[in-house]
Amino acid sequence: MQSSKTISQSKVPVENSDLCTEEEINQLVRTFYAKARKDALLGPIFEAHVMDWEAHFIQMTDFWSGNLLGTSRFRGTPMPKHLAIPGLHSEFFERWLQIFKETLRDLPNSALEINANIFAYRIACRLWMGYQMQNYPNEPLIALREA
Repeated sequence: MQSSKTISQSKVPVENSDLCTEEEINQLVRTFYAKARKDALLGPIFEAHVMDWEAHFIQMTDFWSGNLLGTSRFRGTPMPKHLAIPGLHSEFFERWLQIFKETLRDLPNSALEINANIFAYRIACRLWMGYQMQNYPNEPLIALREA
């Protein structure tokens, strides 16, 4: 029997200061949001809910630095913020993953690409699961497709 390995079953990424630099994380965050803000599906959501983009860039750089490098600067609560956004569906999370994956693919660091994609998929799945449980409690749970 052949085993199919998905990102969610892949080896857990390890915090590694050699994986990438803070500048690469900053570039990832800024490039991703530049694309997401122009996206027909995601752009209106981000524009409606992010009031201070520079603060958001710093917050998200801290978030990804924590996940990828093991830093401890991030001080946020992503789940409640996502739960408060009305009308989200799986397509929003899948589009987020697609743009994130495309952004990583365009960066020259393949180790960063692999590890950040694993984290991104797991994070998106957790946020989407929590969102469904709060906002669609009587509907069957829908899994995200990998980008």
